[in-house]
Amino acid sequence: MKYDLDLFLALNEEYRSKPLVTAPPAYDPEALAQRAARRAEIINSRVRVERKRILEIGCGRGEVCVALNNVYGCQVVGVDVSRYSNWDDVPSGVTLIQTDLTEDNPPDIGQFDLIYSNSVWEHVRHPYTMLRRAYDILVPSGHFLLSANLYRGPKASHRYREIFFPWPHLLFSDEVIDEYYRHLGTPPAGETWISEDSVEPSYREQERWGSAWVNQLSIADYFNYFKLVGYDVEHVKYSITPLDEEFLARFADKLDRFPRYDLERDFLHVKLRKPDQLENAPRTDVKSRRAR
Repeated sequence: MKYDLDLFLALNEEYRSKPLVTAPPAYDPEALAQRAARRAEIINSRVRVERKRILEIGCGRGEVCVALNNVYGCQVVGVDVSRYSNWDDVPSGVTLIQTDLTEDNPPDIGQFDLIYSNSVWEHVRHPYTMLRRAYDILVPSGHFLLSANLYRGPKASHRYREIFFPWPHLLFSDEVIDEYYRHLGTPPAGETWISEDSVEPSYREQERWGSAWVNQLSIADYFNYFKLVGYDVEHVKYSITPLDEEFLARFADKLDRFPRYDLERDFLHVKLRKPDQLENAPRTDVKSRRAR
């Protein structure tokens, strides 16, 4: 089977009436504010955040940072590789910084009781390094709430507004996906082509027009990294899309390369904890200590 633009167009037309995502999230100011308030509420339900110092990695416009500050009185720092025009308008308890924490000699932003990141880690070029940096700036017993789009899931292309069938990124090359977007014509207002010459990947998929740059971390990769860095995993949850069995059978030559367990899992939601320093201290045998 030839995985070219003709097959891509045929599949997209076939799934137009039954798209993978029937109601993509909106990005108007009201929708962003509502989602931010809900996310702040979810964060607080997982870790009590009142008056705590919080870092959001991949903060975008900072709407979640603002919600955490407004509702819970948190001191919040947000970092992102891109700067947004509204950053100058955030309240005094919110600090937004344009930086990449994986670079050498990142800025000193202090220590945090809680770190939060949503739908960003899949875009990070050096995800292990970022996990290490997050660990280093957490206080002992501090928590990290991480939600990441998993590469082998049906929606990981990030292009479900224009691509209606599952796993396009596993079936087709970036070149074919970009060819499809050129076939669509001029990008809509507010969206731009992201070329191979772009220095930084965008964390905000709605601002890109073309294939999305994502790393290819599997579920196993994430948990191996958590262990290597030293995090305790306190809670795990997945967002799951039921497998399209007929589609899997049609494209088994490509999709059978991946575990079914991974293919149905779109998002990983995990609560990590940095152990207290005393928890990692060598244990002394009680009898030997008494004998001395």
